[in-house]
Amino acid sequence: MSRSCDVVSHLRDQHGVRGALFGADYNPEQWPREVHAEDLELMARARVDFVTVGVFSWARLEPEPGCFDVAWLDQVLDDLHARGIAVDLAIPVASPPPWLGVLDPESLPQTRSGNTLWWGSRNQFNPSSPAYREAARRITGMLVERYAEHPAVVMWHVGNEYGQLSHDESTARAFRTWLRERYGDIDALNQAWGTTVWSMGLREFDDVIPPRETPYLLNPALALDFARFASDQLLDCYLDLAGIIRETVPDACVTTNFMGFFPLVDYGRWSEHVDVLADDHYTDPADPGSGLTASLTHSYLRTLGRGRPWVLMEQAAGAVNWRAHNVPKTSAQNRLETWRAHAHGADVISYFQFRQAASGPETFHSALVPHAGAETTRFEAVAELGRELDDSPLADIDPGISRVFFVHDWESWRATDGGGHVTSALDPIAQNEAYYRPFFRAGERVDIGPSTLLDAGEEAGAAEADGEERATGTLCSRYDLVVLPSQFLTRAELTPALEQFVHDGGQLLIGPHSGVVDQDVRAHLGGSGGGLLELAGVFREEPWPLAAPIIVRDETGEEAEVSRFVEVLRTTTARPLWSVAEGSLRGRPVITHRKLGAGAVWYVGCLLEPETLQSVIGRAAAAAGLELINLPEQVEVIRRGEAVVVLNHGYSPARLTMAGEDLDVPGEDMMIWRSA
Repeated sequence: MSRSCDVVSHLRDQHGVRGALFGADYNPEQWPREVHAEDLELMARARVDFVTVGVFSWARLEPEPGCFDVAWLDQVLDDLHARGIAVDLAIPVASPPPWLGVLDPESLPQTRSGNTLWWGSRNQFNPSSPAYREAARRITGMLVERYAEHPAVVMWHVGNEYGQLSHDESTARAFRTWLRERYGDIDALNQAWGTTVWSMGLREFDDVIPPRETPYLLNPALALDFARFASDQLLDCYLDLAGIIRETVPDACVTTNFMGFFPLVDYGRWSEHVDVLADDHYTDPADPGSGLTASLTHSYLRTLGRGRPWVLMEQAAGAVNWRAHNVPKTSAQNRLETWRAHAHGADVISYFQFRQAASGPETFHSALVPHAGAETTRFEAVAELGRELDDSPLADIDPGISRVFFVHDWESWRATDGGGHVTSALDPIAQNEAYYRPFFRAGERVDIGPSTLLDAGEEAGAAEADGEERATGTLCSRYDLVVLPSQFLTRAELTPALEQFVHDGGQLLIGPHSGVVDQDVRAHLGGSGGGLLELAGVFREEPWPLAAPIIVRDETGEEAEVSRFVEVLRTTTARPLWSVAEGSLRGRPVITHRKLGAGAVWYVGCLLEPETLQSVIGRAAAAAGLELINLPEQVEVIRRGEAVVVLNHGYSPARLTMAGEDLDVPGEDMMIWRSA
């Protein structure tokens, strides 16, 4: 993190908030003055003490280039401060005014086919455009100069959901510069990209273009480097404007909103450059698996933030507007999902948005105040939630420690994109969720983040103030179990760190099709998976997508079905736990175990059905000293330090036992239990 201070706790103290801060995106520029006056009264009813202002207000603030209209924002900030409401002031560069595209068409992004993406929506900017970057600096400089000392402004929000791509000529020039800095000379680039294949040899850097429409498959090394560049280019956009803020306000709290597991931005790299992590998360009420996805995503934010409190910047109070069929959350669902995020460390709970828009593309996106007004079940429920969070005891509780670490490397994920792969069945995010499910069902907290948190010897999940011995020192002293659900790309530095972890007593669980390529997307040769499979004690001959399910059998004779994918393996220093029971692959191991030093490595070389995978994960967890129980259906348990938050998502009451104590939780309700 760019600053070591806990900015969320500072905000709570500054505004006299005992529990979590509560609020929403606030867009008063869409409404007449009298509605703003009503909003202030409704904010008081709902205990709103935090709002983000101005995210999409660029055209209102700068209706003509260099001509500013800020009187309305002056009044809004003054009024909010008078009510004791903290403001996260947005730098509104996510949606430029139409005049920028009219005057500087190259500021607009281009698709891979060369088509221009025009104004009439949002996000219509090219991150590499000099015209866009200059206009963004101008609006930022104006806002910082005017509001640096405004007492309402406690946080600066740069952009919104960074994730824009362009494939135009200005992007090509910026990409070439990035490649020169990375590789130094064209020979090194040709080597890294393997351009001897398909006659793709490059004479000079000026031959390089961004990924554009091609007759057939794109060079995967080019695609991965462009993904790296695009993330870095967006980070440069953010840092450029954050630097303007920090130059005037050295102690400013600067952030931008992430989007969970988002493919276009490497949040592991970005997290070091924001003062507090913020995330947007929209669960799908029609998806029964959305709770698991939310829990894993919140764990990701907590891990990237080293356990410090983070901001749930956006969620929906009811329905969204961008799915094909927008099922709304009930008020009970919204309450439980909010407490889930809070239990995972989100001590600022915010929504998109405060008042539902009366026009535009987001007319039917829900808000705290719906179209029908404040005298509605929706508003009364969120107002009650605001009052409830105001008294939350969780914000005073450190997050504590996790015993399990999941590796999620963004570069490995991105390397699986595109065509030319073995199968589409090995989706990394789906693998993350499949391997997380037994821990989620047991209420066992995990950390999840980039593997660099392991081999760098950094603290991953525990707060800096946590003085427990397990929160520092070697990897083994911090975790009992490390899980690699999908490690397609393996960095050379990772395997030695994992080997030491296992030698020191850790349990390592590796999922299928891992250790396949290096950082240049070049295949690891020799069957050892770049050392990762050698560590597991197996030799991989080839991957084997299945035309039909096969039967596998364990040491006791129990059988299970494997569909879609298996690897052709043989053991070297491991012993097989499950093997293929029939067909041409009969006798081949699919799940193995290798003792090494004081620990062990478990390798799963196939796609298992959930019940079988749960059994295998349960064995590895038990070896790490963890008992993965099955909680009652619809019950979710989240540990935050000595507090345990129990959420009952079902309609019926649920009973569970916690440290010998029987707990009864009513349907669609929650409770906080503290260990003695």
